[in-house]
Formats: sequence, structure tokens, C-alpha cells
Amino acid sequence: MRNHFYSMRIKALAMGAGFAAMLLLGCSPDEHQLLSTEDLVANTPASTKLRIEERIPDANLILIVSDTMRRDRMGVYGGPAQTRAFDSFAKQNILFEHAYTQSPWTKPSMATTFTSIYPSQHKVLDHPQPIRGRSGTTQSRPILECDVLNQKFTTMAEVLRESGFRTAAFVGNPWMVKPLGFSQGFQVYDDSFADFDVAGNVISDAGLQWLQDVGTGERFFLYLHYMDCHRPYAPVSISQLAERATQSQPEGRTLSRRAAEEIGWEVRIEGGQSLRDTAIRPSTQLIEMAYDGGVEQFDQALEAFLAGFADHPAYERTAILIISDHGEALYTRGYGNHGQGLYNDEAQIPFAARLPGVLSSENRIQQPVGLVDLLPSCCTYLGIECPETAFGESWLTTNSEPEKMNRRPTIVEGVGGKPSHRAIVQGAYKLLWQPQAGPDGKITALFNLADDPHETHDLFEQEHDKQVQRLVAGLLQAGRGTVPEFIAPDKEYAPIDPAVQRRLKSLGYLK
Repeated sequence: MRNHFYSMRIKALAMGAGFAAMLLLGCSPDEHQLLSTEDLVANTPASTKLRIEERIPDANLILIVSDTMRRDRMGVYGGPAQTRAFDSFAKQNILFEHAYTQSPWTKPSMATTFTSIYPSQHKVLDHPQPIRGRSGTTQSRPILECDVLNQKFTTMAEVLRESGFRTAAFVGNPWMVKPLGFSQGFQVYDDSFADFDVAGNVISDAGLQWLQDVGTGERFFLYLHYMDCHRPYAPVSISQLAERATQSQPEGRTLSRRAAEEIGWEVRIEGGQSLRDTAIRPSTQLIEMAYDGGVEQFDQALEAFLAGFADHPAYERTAILIISDHGEALYTRGYGNHGQGLYNDEAQIPFAARLPGVLSSENRIQQPVGLVDLLPSCCTYLGIECPETAFGESWLTTNSEPEKMNRRPTIVEGVGGKPSHRAIVQGAYKLLWQPQAGPDGKITALFNLADDPHETHDLFEQEHDKQVQRLVAGLLQAGRGTVPEFIAPDKEYAPIDPAVQRRLKSLGYLK
């Protein structure tokens, strides 16, 4: 069954005066026909699934999530951050070149990761709102509530727990606290780290301590959620600031007054000051330097965890997945933080995997993957049945299965406060559809990622170009068939504890 959103978008475009030619392609309304996905990617190499050459008996799973870790800052992807542990892990194992989140902020992103259900389907999309009385009026002393992951959804932890795995989680993000529904299926779920700015090594130590109690032969699933890359960024020294401030601002990155003021507050200096307390002029280089400090702090915590786990009896039979839930804007396009846009700054994520028994002729995998694919892929790897409600696709296959070429588009949605926004990536092309305008003011944009990986040249400006018309039509058709209609359980809500409210405010989510 086709997704109602995409069919409505096609109708809306066809009705709009500025977009009619784009979909009618010079034909009458009764004659026009959208291009097929195969036509759209005819000149794009298709990718095959990774193959399980040897099934590892009693395999385990460790999922490591580095919150807000932007792909293009990592060393192995050509970025400037010193990420020795991640880079080494990626080079020794498997690195995915084209991995995407399904939402640019944590709550819907992790709901999709755990359920393999798209944000527009599970609808775990909202920031906290004041609780309303039956009359519809706000209480005189408002209490905030937030939508939660419904207990009727089947999560990764529940699937593995039912298959005999011991399950544990140690999480530092307040969006992941127990009342919001993410603890389903975990025997141990420690969200106490979400109460403060916890350094990554604390999460690593907690995970390693739990692993010491896992018995020989026991299967386990361990989930670790780090916050080192997230706001508030790691403090930097005044000497580092002064040195970086001498560099010129990248061409095309003129900061607005508001952006400059925000960077002044966000760049913290060792000793308790911030950039606004100095005479140094705010720039994107300075916010990137502060952000990279958090990336490097996570990398040190990752190194400690991997070194500590290497001597564990279960190491040789344990899959380790290292991902992010989304990226970070970093004022690349004039705005910071995340959750607002669908550019690759926020949508594309780093992803490296250690998968014993899986062989690949290439270390760097070109196959597009999404967080929506994580649950089916893990089920395939571990040899357990996947829930029927999983809408992602496994990027793994077995020797008994035929080769399949992946031509499915990648869909990104779940923008905070703008749930109708979509990005559709198919082959080399990416379409942004933002009916309420994105944070940079754009409504619709089209990019050729092969020629323009930084998404700076909008092909949509060539509105009357026939090829652009055909590409947009084909991308809409591809998106229309990817996210099927799904009747979700009724939305559930839970009050937000004042301590969690304070923590969300410190992270930039609440005013």
C-alpha cells in the first residue's frame, strides 16, 4: 500500500503553478507518467548485499551510539578530527560510506533504530508540551509531557531478549530515559548518566563492568549511548582559540548576527568562560574546533572500551556496530544544532561494523544503508526471526539466498516540528521537500551528490530543464513506494520529570 504523504505531494506539485511542468513533463494530465526507479538510477552502479560466509554460533551484539557525531568530521572519512580508535576499527573491519539516519534528532531516530519503523509511521516525533486539561486549557502551573515509544511496538531488545539474550543499556541522553519507552526489553537499563554531562569513559566503564558478569556461553546484547559530541561542546583552551581565530572564514560562510551570538555562547573555554568573554571574533572554524573536541573525547572513550573488551572470552563471537543517531549543522548553512534540516550535515552518519563471519571484497562499502535497516540486519546476522512490522531491509544475506541488488531509495524525515518534511536519496540524486521551508529558507532542492557532495549547487533552480523535471518526478515516485502506510498504535504520553526538563534545556532542546 502506497504512502499517503507521497501521493498527496505529487498531487500538490501538479496543482501548483510553479511546479506543474515538473511533473507533467510536457504531457497532458492524462498522459503524464513518472519515471521508474530503474530509469532514475540506470547509470548508477547497483550494490549487492554483504554475505555471511560463516554463521558464528552463539554470536553476541554490541551497539555503540555516539550521539550527534557528524560523518565528515571523522578522520577516516577525510575529516579533521583525530579519531584514531574509530579509524583503526573501521579500517580493520567494515566502513559504510553512505549511511543515513531516518531523522535528524535523537528521539525519532532511535525509535526507528530499535523498531525498523519510519518516523512517519511510529510518530514518536514531538518535543515536550504543556499538559492540557479536558477543557483544552493549560494548567496554571504547566507540567510538560512528551510522546513516548508505545509498548505495543516490538523493539530490538525485546526480540533479542525473547531469543535468550541478556540485555543491558547504559545511556547518557535524556531523550532515552525509561519513561519515554526505550527501556523495553532491557533487563538492565541505566539512564542515570542522562542527568549530567557524563564523559564517555564513564559509559565505557559501565559497559565493561557489566560484561564482566556475563557468564561463559551466555548470549548478550549491550547498548551504549555516548554524549561527548553533543552540546554543550567540550571546553577549549584560550591558546587554541587564538590560533584558530587567525584562519580566514571559509568562502561563502558569512555569519548572521544571531549565529555569531550563538557561537559566542556555545564555544566554552577551559576555566569557565566562553568565547563571548573574549575579544576573539566568532567563526565557524571556532565552533568546529569545539565540536571536534567532543568527537575526539568520544574516540578516547571508544578506544578504552574496545581495549577493555578485547580480552573478553566472547570477543571473537561478538558483532560490534558503531553508529551515530544523526549529525550536527555547525553553522555550515547559517544555523547550528540539529533536528531542523535534512542536509547531509545532519542526515548522513558514520557507521563502522565488526561482523565475524561476514566477508567482503571491499573494506569501504558503497551500499546505501539506513538506521531503519539495523534491526533486520542484526536479526539476519544473529539467525533470529525479525518482526513482521520491520520496514527496513537487511544489508546481509546468507549463502543460501540469491544475490540481490539494492535499488531502494533512502528516506529521511522526522524534522522537529515539521513532520511533513522529507529527503529522498536515490542513486546519486537527493531531493529535499520542505513545505514549511527549511532553516535555510529553501522549500525544494535537488542535488547531484556524486558531483556535489556538500550540497551547494541546487539543480532545482534549473526549473525548466527537462532532465531536472524527470529526476524530480522519478525521485517522488521512488519515495512514494518506499514507506508503506502503517496503522500505528495510539500515541502515548508521559510527564517529563523536572530534572529531565533541566537536562533537555542544557542540551538546547527547551527554552
